[in-house]
Amino acid sequence: MFRLFRPILSTMSLHLYGYHSHGSQAISPGLDLQGAFTLLARDADPRRPLDETLRSLTEATARMLIVERVSLWALAQDRLSLHCLDLFELSPARHTSGAVLTAAQYPGYFAGLQREEIIVADDAASHPLTCEFSKDYLPIHGITAMLNTPVHVRSELQGVLCIEQVGLHTGWSSVQRMFAAAAASLVALALVQHESTVAQDELKEANVKLRALFEATADAIVIARADDGGIIDLNPAAERLFGWCRSELLGKPQTCLHPPENRARYRALFDEHVASNGKAPLACEIVAANGQHVAVEISAQVVDLGNGEAIVQGIFRPLPPVIA
Repeated sequence: MFRLFRPILSTMSLHLYGYHSHGSQAISPGLDLQGAFTLLARDADPRRPLDETLRSLTEATARMLIVERVSLWALAQDRLSLHCLDLFELSPARHTSGAVLTAAQYPGYFAGLQREEIIVADDAASHPLTCEFSKDYLPIHGITAMLNTPVHVRSELQGVLCIEQVGLHTGWSSVQRMFAAAAASLVALALVQHESTVAQDELKEANVKLRALFEATADAIVIARADDGGIIDLNPAAERLFGWCRSELLGKPQTCLHPPENRARYRALFDEHVASNGKAPLACEIVAANGQHVAVEISAQVVDLGNGEAIVQGIFRPLPPVIA
């Protein structure tokens, strides 16, 4: 819920003035819905920052529907309050944010949001789900009609897109209702795209940290395919132990690290090690690039990657020389 909007609340100022979408065109209630939606979708560019996209959508909606107020509200995690992310007022061409509505103030409205697809209040003061606002919110802002569309992401209520008319109102048309639903869908899409981008960024950051740890580890680590033992990665400590550069070993079988006369035996031991998931370390010899034989102990762990694929992470530790 509120978590999807949290990055916006942490970066938006409480008063955002002077933001204007470009090329938004006013429409009449009878305009073809597809054309209007195309204009609105143009403002929902996934390459833009999320807060900018949402401000653009509120402004474009107000200008195309010719309504005085369009706002986007985020539902708090406890579902007991709505927080205004952006309100665009048409006459002053102004963006503001920061207002809060609570379920304690407007219990009927909050209950209605949970069960209604869209709240169509041609007379906001008398509609059963919006009449609670007549004691303060409606008269303060001169609001006569409200068209509120819940914003759902993965079937969860995340917030509401609120379209409000000030002054004379003749009733919300079917086109305006459908347009409001389309705008709410674009908000939901923007949230999903943003969440995906954040997840990808976090994954990249995690991979960078894991790579740094992998390369800084003092133990020699070799990663190989479980099926054929082909080397797919090794860290700098392994390069130093073997005397080979990473690029020289990638793609080669792990058995190439061992004496030629023992490779078949080590291959069999490797297969047994994989089958037992590396429960016991292996004591064996490797041959460094300079021809020197080095006694090592290998601890291996099999990692299942899914889809029938698995890798083996082997940690090579030199054994102390045997003193006769």
